[in-house]
Amino acid sequence: MVILQRLFFICVNCILSFVYSRHCDITIRVKELRCDCSSRNVTFIPAECPSNTTDLLLMKNNLNSLGKKIFTRYTQLRYLDISSCNISAIDKSAFEKLTLLTELNLFDNPMKTFQGNIFAPLDDLQVLHISHDLLSTYPREAWSDVLNLTKVFTYGGPSNGSFAEIFSVMKNLHYFHCDYEGYVIHNYTFDSFKRTPLKYLCINGGIREIEIDTFAPLEVLSSLSTLGQRFSKLSNTLQALRVFENRQMDELDLSDNFKSYGEYVISADLFAYIGNICVKRLSLRDNDIRLIDASAFQKMKYRNCLDERETMVLKLISKKITQ
Repeated sequence: MVILQRLFFICVNCILSFVYSRHCDITIRVKELRCDCSSRNVTFIPAECPSNTTDLLLMKNNLNSLGKKIFTRYTQLRYLDISSCNISAIDKSAFEKLTLLTELNLFDNPMKTFQGNIFAPLDDLQVLHISHDLLSTYPREAWSDVLNLTKVFTYGGPSNGSFAEIFSVMKNLHYFHCDYEGYVIHNYTFDSFKRTPLKYLCINGGIREIEIDTFAPLEVLSSLSTLGQRFSKLSNTLQALRVFENRQMDELDLSDNFKSYGEYVISADLFAYIGNICVKRLSLRDNDIRLIDASAFQKMKYRNCLDERETMVLKLISKKITQ
């Protein structure tokens, strides 16, 4: 009986792959049915995916706009990717019936503003990928639609140096990943996050300067990543960490930073901005740092907070600066 069931399951897979091969590929896993229609040059929402599809991938097509109640066939969707689909408009009822959707990707579309509260039907939406400038246009009277978001990924903006006020109502937001557009992160850049429980922040972009109190509004932040900030300045970045003094943190990832200003040595005084934080994991990998004053490591206020592996790495690269 078990063998027959397994054969039937394999057969179902084969039939689905054959029937829906014109525009979409079907993959069945435990509690997941994925319909991948990406990069097929489609101009419509395919109706050929199974109605119980949980993950619908439509990226890199030419949908242009999303009309009224256009996804009502797929009421079981949990993940929807419509990135890079040349979407310029979304009807406010487009996502109706998608009450189980938890993740939505709207990246890289030319849409400039929202036509109403399109997220209202998405009761379970937790993860959103979106242009910062587009998110900033969401109707103020409907900001309650984003209360359940736990993770947000943005690109572009903020044009005025300050993240949109809509972030201030995200009472469950704990993860924020942004591709920052400007060269300077200001003391007021994260003001909208003062009342959010943000734990993890990852900043990408071409940042050259971080003002001294930039991270002050992030009162419960426990992980910070500035991975790949090659134009950032070592002394400037480390001084901006002073707001985390005496805080317990999980991670500071400063990998692949500090490539352009000729600062190759971390003195004891400069390293103190790190040493005064009780951080478990510290990454200074792939930088052009040549020396860390050995006394800097010895003087770390919270050296015992570091994981054993991180401690060993620091010991290997720490050296006494000759006078």
